[in-house]
Amino acid sequence: MLNYALLESKIDEYARQFQNAHPFPHLVVDDFLEPTVAEQAYANFPEMEKMDALKDIRQYKAQDPNISNFDPIFGKIIFDHLNAARFLEIVERISGIRDLKPDQKLYAAGLAQSTDGGFLNVHVDNSSHPVQSWYRRINILVYLNPHWSEEKGGHLELWSQNMSELIAILPSFNRMVMFATNKSSWHGHRRVNTPDGDTRKSINIYHFTEESPDGSQYYHVTSFRGRRKERVNQLVYPIDNFVRTAARRLRKRKLPKNHGSKAPSFRKLCDLVTSK
Repeated sequence: MLNYALLESKIDEYARQFQNAHPFPHLVVDDFLEPTVAEQAYANFPEMEKMDALKDIRQYKAQDPNISNFDPIFGKIIFDHLNAARFLEIVERISGIRDLKPDQKLYAAGLAQSTDGGFLNVHVDNSSHPVQSWYRRINILVYLNPHWSEEKGGHLELWSQNMSELIAILPSFNRMVMFATNKSSWHGHRRVNTPDGDTRKSINIYHFTEESPDGSQYYHVTSFRGRRKERVNQLVYPIDNFVRTAARRLRKRKLPKNHGSKAPSFRKLCDLVTSK
């Protein structure tokens, strides 16, 4: 299902690209899925109205971890391949991060979609898994947009810590982006411009480790920041980050013992752990 011939033949090259990339380690691979698989996933991608939607000051998108609600092709791609030992070994060799763990509950992952006007502002991801004592280490995005163009926007943005350096990646069809997640992996996606009704579609997953990126113990919620010209966001987001951090610490003590036994909706999970 994945283009293993490509991936495994270029592991050393991909590892060099990943480690030397700016503004932080990342890799872009085209033709990631077998062509027929990519076409099938695109053809069966759910309508946005059938997915959990988020619309607030931080984002406007749909995100849904409940893969069983959708065509079986997505479960095969994610659970039989992206979360399986063969691909994990490839990711470990490329990233240099050992003992990666897949998240079978797809916390804050699964399928994502943005319609006209959709956006995801610049942020660093929540540091930790909500149930396991794991740190988030790798983000994998697979784009399924065969008719995409520069004019449609929605570029994935990777920013340096001081917001002085930017890499913008078009979410082209069958393109995979992998990047390290840590305290300074600032990223987001630009506003989508699709008056024709097209949507920005992707599969996204995370891989975790028991050890944090720097070996220390820490926690932070998904934290947003404004771009240089976004004056309102520069004022609002620090307050928003502080409030959600405080709420997370309070709610953590109130989580039911069995809250991880069933995959909740993305919105419910966000409300539960205030990760987004």
